[in-house]
Amino acid sequence: MTDNQDKVNIEVVSIDDLIQDDHNFNRGTEQGAQLIERSFRECGAGRSVFIDKDNRLVGGNKAQKGFKAAGKRKVIIVDSDADTLVAVRRKDVSLDSEEGRKMALLDNLTTQVNLAWDETELEAVQADVEGFEVADFGFDIADLPQVVMPTDKQGEGDDVHVDSSNSNNEESDNDEEEDETDPEKIDLYFKMLGDYVYPSNNEFDIPTLLTDNMPVHLELPLNPWGAEARYKKGITTYHFYVDDYRFEQLFKDPIKLLESGCRAIVEPNCSIHDQTPMAHAIWQTYRKRYLCRYLQECGMQIWVDLNVSPHFEKINALGVPEGYNAFCTRGVSGWLPTTERHWQMAQRISGLEHPNMFVYGGGDDVAEWCKAHDVVHVKEFMNRGRE
Repeated sequence: MTDNQDKVNIEVVSIDDLIQDDHNFNRGTEQGAQLIERSFRECGAGRSVFIDKDNRLVGGNKAQKGFKAAGKRKVIIVDSDADTLVAVRRKDVSLDSEEGRKMALLDNLTTQVNLAWDETELEAVQADVEGFEVADFGFDIADLPQVVMPTDKQGEGDDVHVDSSNSNNEESDNDEEEDETDPEKIDLYFKMLGDYVYPSNNEFDIPTLLTDNMPVHLELPLNPWGAEARYKKGITTYHFYVDDYRFEQLFKDPIKLLESGCRAIVEPNCSIHDQTPMAHAIWQTYRKRYLCRYLQECGMQIWVDLNVSPHFEKINALGVPEGYNAFCTRGVSGWLPTTERHWQMAQRISGLEHPNMFVYGGGDDVAEWCKAHDVVHVKEFMNRGRE
């Protein structure tokens, strides 16, 4: 044995000594629990579970329950660290045998069939644990892939499939009525998405916004997209003064935004800097204005975002028709000339001395400027911190 192997600490304990995660993100499914127990009964243990320094289960909560249900008790704990991969070797199993291949199948199948994200726990931990954000991994909580088990309606030959919609596996068999959005309306939304060519007032074919359903007043609550669950009801207005990755998925599938029940949004604030190539700036403007024209066609109201680099302000105005009168910008302390310039842009486009604009964020200097210009100022949203 090497020196490192000599230092490995091994402890034998009971399965009851492993502590369940009290905020387990996976609720599990009835089918999955049965399959895990069957796997332990027929094949015995294989893959290890993962515990923290206090014997709390990080991974393997369902495996512990299945192991106990199968009547098994013995656990070997191997102390490890971030730079050491622990491999469990079954000396009585060969991969290229019936038992080995059966275990390989069950290893993957139990993981898939037993997945049912607990959105409540995800939201709770995201709020309480500083730095933990599901969106950092490229997913919204509501968009995490779910497994939908075949039902009697589907037939015996149907396969288990992964569904990216917000469904709960255990209750999905007969819950078609739970979707509050009219299926025919959703179908219409999808048909409209990407298939329409909208009228344009410019040489780049950037779609022109409609003027017949502009927001007149800012309706609260106003929340940043991604601060809370995307499926949460009761948010009237969303803004997108957040990292671009948080709203990137909307350009591919804005249906969840439409299903959220919000009535108005501030246009996505796609990052455009002074060094951004012109072609990319035009593309960013095109796709955000296409999305917003599409949302208007679906009945949503749009606040035009003016918060772009001065170098691209003319590009940003493409597709905003003369007389449009609903604007928003991001306030930043110490940058009042920028706020003033955006105010003047709103005046030029609307043709009004006092256009309909609100300012989001900024300190006391921004608030005072808004008060002097009779402009609505909204304090920056602060996400819930740890208690």
